[in-house]
Amino acid sequence: MNRKKKVDTERDLTYDWLRLFATIFVVIGHSAYLIIKTNFGGVNYSLPKYTNPFYSSSILSFVRWLSTWVYGFHMPLFFMLSGAVMALKPIGTFEKVIKSKIKRLIFPYFIYGWLFMLPVKLLGNFYTKGKFLLAMKGFLSGIDSGHLWFLPALFWTIIIFTILYKITKRFRINNPYILLIITGTLQYLYVYIPFDILLMKKGISYIFWFALGYCFEYERKRNAKWNFRKTLLAFISLFIIETINKKYNLLNSFFLIICGSFMTYLLSDICNRIFKNFTRTKCWKILISNLFFVYLFHDPLEYIVLRIFMTNGYMSSAIGCILYTVSRTIGVFIISIVLGQLVSIIKDLLIKIIELPDKRININKKQIV
Repeated sequence: MNRKKKVDTERDLTYDWLRLFATIFVVIGHSAYLIIKTNFGGVNYSLPKYTNPFYSSSILSFVRWLSTWVYGFHMPLFFMLSGAVMALKPIGTFEKVIKSKIKRLIFPYFIYGWLFMLPVKLLGNFYTKGKFLLAMKGFLSGIDSGHLWFLPALFWTIIIFTILYKITKRFRINNPYILLIITGTLQYLYVYIPFDILLMKKGISYIFWFALGYCFEYERKRNAKWNFRKTLLAFISLFIIETINKKYNLLNSFFLIICGSFMTYLLSDICNRIFKNFTRTKCWKILISNLFFVYLFHDPLEYIVLRIFMTNGYMSSAIGCILYTVSRTIGVFIISIVLGQLVSIIKDLLIKIIELPDKRININKKQIV
């Protein structure tokens, strides 16, 4: 019993590390753009003529290249991670899955979209006042959903995958690779679906990767865990492949996703083995508990950083260029963590305030009895 409990803990921590790296990759992936256009808004910045030459230095250029690299696989990685996590325990009833995912995905989409993302983008010159109102309305159907598109898309991915899972179980098909074939076919044909509801088609366009993550966890359960040496050698091998591909561009998009995602998983496994003590600290708990908030908050903050640095002449010095790059990566990550902590504190206070009258009523009832 103790041994099984230990294995489960290691498994969970590995996926926590993977969540951490995937979230960092999302922040990095959103840290380099200067131009973006949507239905009702956008930004169109260009580097000021007075930009310091240090902006083109190898260090800062590498960060911008890193943004391009992670952008090639970080969203499929998130869907694979979600599929793997779903495979950790039995899938509940269809009704339970729907209620759970509405609460965890759809509610945050609207709450943080209307109350944070859209207003902060307005402050970042993403919208004019007139277009802002149109964006608020369009957000209902997924138009101008920004980075939050992932939430309703994942909702539909999980719902459709659950339906397919239940159907295969009804026919006593227990091989998850059948689901992989079905979802791969569905992902290939989704463009022919004649209707769309709140980014449903977007979710279907990633459903194969979700199923692949589910199959990955299925295989992890059946096979013995690699030792540290084998894991490290596999990571180094993939790193070499990525390095060669950077120079010669040999891999297509599919293999780039597979290679980048599996390399990230191996890195997560390595960190899980090496940094055991760190995962027992309060810092780790705060970090992991706020990763979802990093995803929710980071992207709108990018537009604030852009507005500040591109309109105030801060790019004219080497220090300014460094601060700009740090602000769009580490800065927005830390601020998002802080905002997440504040939301958690406020939420706990509200719960206590709401529960306080109930406690008083119960105490009075006991006194009467």
